[in-house]
Amino acid sequence: MKIMVVAPYFPPHIGGAENYAYNIAKGLKEEYGWEIVAITSNHEKRERKEEIIDGIKIYRLPFWFKISNTPVNPMWLFSIRRILREEQPDIINAHSPVPFISDITSLIADKTPLIITYHSGSMIKPSSIWNPLIFLYELLFLPMIFRKSQKIICYSPDFMRRNLNVYKDKVNYIPPGVDTKEFKLSKKRSTNDVLFVGRIEKNSDWKGISYLLEAISIVKQIKPEISLRLVGPGDRVDYFKMYAQKLGINKNVKFVGSKINSGLSLEYQQSKVIVLPSIMQSESFGIILIEAMACRKPVIGSNVGGIPYVIDNNENGLLVPPKDPEALAKAIIKILKNPKLAKKMGENGYKKVKENFTWDKQIKKTKKIIEESIDKK
Repeated sequence: MKIMVVAPYFPPHIGGAENYAYNIAKGLKEEYGWEIVAITSNHEKRERKEEIIDGIKIYRLPFWFKISNTPVNPMWLFSIRRILREEQPDIINAHSPVPFISDITSLIADKTPLIITYHSGSMIKPSSIWNPLIFLYELLFLPMIFRKSQKIICYSPDFMRRNLNVYKDKVNYIPPGVDTKEFKLSKKRSTNDVLFVGRIEKNSDWKGISYLLEAISIVKQIKPEISLRLVGPGDRVDYFKMYAQKLGINKNVKFVGSKINSGLSLEYQQSKVIVLPSIMQSESFGIILIEAMACRKPVIGSNVGGIPYVIDNNENGLLVPPKDPEALAKAIIKILKNPKLAKKMGENGYKKVKENFTWDKQIKKTKKIIEESIDKK
């Protein structure tokens, strides 16, 4: 079996969708001996590159420019057609919603079975100049791709429920997984209080960092030594540093840059609570929540998008209204002041991860869907 994976970005580029695509592809190769070929943009340089990572052959194609976070190159039409002709995959697994590269591949797939893995809700963001284009794409073009696919894999149960009922006969829910060998409990004492993990970018302001900083300023009135660590890259780091200074919490807040694998796991292990304060329904799942839960940590998340499907309120964490710093501060204080509650939530979260969110389970589900798509060819 040869699988062609198509995604706008692919590791070592950091991101939830990239991590998902890579782990599923790697698992299919290691567990079942399937051949995996990936097509993606070259996020480092504007040149073509071919390489092999963990046995996965990767074509990294140059882009001309970006529209928001979308790499674009009209010449990909010809490059991808040539690659498909040379590789002759048994099936194509295209990852969305970031447009263009997956859409082009879907349109030229011809008779090759197509599976779409959809990673998000709507891409429309507050005050984005690209919203009119995104609206037209989601209204007219995206449904064409959904109709053409044999199967749709969706890891946002919220988006699946609200938007994909018309395709219910071919929609499958496969959430992300966690490497429980990497993300695990540490016997070391937690030394940091609050942790945020995510992109700190203008395009990701919907992650709610400003509300988190405001919440920390409230917590500081009760717990002056409160500490917040923000893990992630982005063009808004300096902006939020200035905002923290304005709120009088700059000494309580530390931006630590990107962390992956053991470095990221250590951040979870050393923290007392992990917070995801997103403000939009487009927060499709919240991978950081299950990574934290695998480390037996309590979590706090906004009651939006896919987050309520991960957090069982008062069981493995707390749900708070979006854009509500006071409610968020109250939740943080509740967990920090109740170590027994925090431990119980951590244990409940770990149990939920083991039952629902390991990569082994998600790889087996994906294998079944691929085989069903091949049979329908």
